[in-house]
Amino acid sequence: MPSSYGPPGMYVVHRTGSIVRYVYGPADLFFPREASFSPDGRFIAAVDSRRHLIIVNLTTLEVREPIYTLGVVYSTDWSPDGHSILYSLFYSGNPATTLDSLGLFLFDVATGTSRPLRWGHDPVLSRYPRWSPDGRLIAMDELVVPDEALSVMNSDGTGHRFVIPPRALHLYRSIDWYRPPRDGGARILFWNETPSPKVGPYLINPDGTGLTPWWHRMESEGFLSPTGVE
Repeated sequence: MPSSYGPPGMYVVHRTGSIVRYVYGPADLFFPREASFSPDGRFIAAVDSRRHLIIVNLTTLEVREPIYTLGVVYSTDWSPDGHSILYSLFYSGNPATTLDSLGLFLFDVATGTSRPLRWGHDPVLSRYPRWSPDGRLIAMDELVVPDEALSVMNSDGTGHRFVIPPRALHLYRSIDWYRPPRDGGARILFWNETPSPKVGPYLINPDGTGLTPWWHRMESEGFLSPTGVE
């Protein structure tokens, strides 16, 4: 929305609030969204209003659309090593869409190619896939028709396991990772949408142990730069 900072668009804000930079436009109240900084802080991957994947160069402000797809893109997440972007494709209503064009994908930044991430024959359907801080695991809300689970798998698609098995009427969103400042063991942070045990944010270990409520009620969006400055 228009403001004293400038026209409607996507802005990068210094953590002190002292510097506000316009980096992409036009924009509205809802898009671009699901943004992710590259590890070097030079680029942002995001989803635009058409639910296409865009990459914004924060130095030149050049905007690229690196892939063409009949599906709609959800939840871009730049890998910790900077080599790839994780994203999810869902059906857009186009009858030409094929099953093998849906699910989790990895976009290779160097080659400009994408490949599916699967642990079986069917697509892995997730709206909130997230890399672990060390890049070894991917945590996600996973649609296991007709139910939903909280899952993890290795970055190459192997080693899939349910952290919370599929349960009827259980929904999870805003998946992220939290690394305590002292012991360094990364845990999965997620928002539970169902009243059992209670609606709100939770932490859980990747092996499914240690489910505990999270103290902060604000949902995680993962939009912080790698340095924490923006």
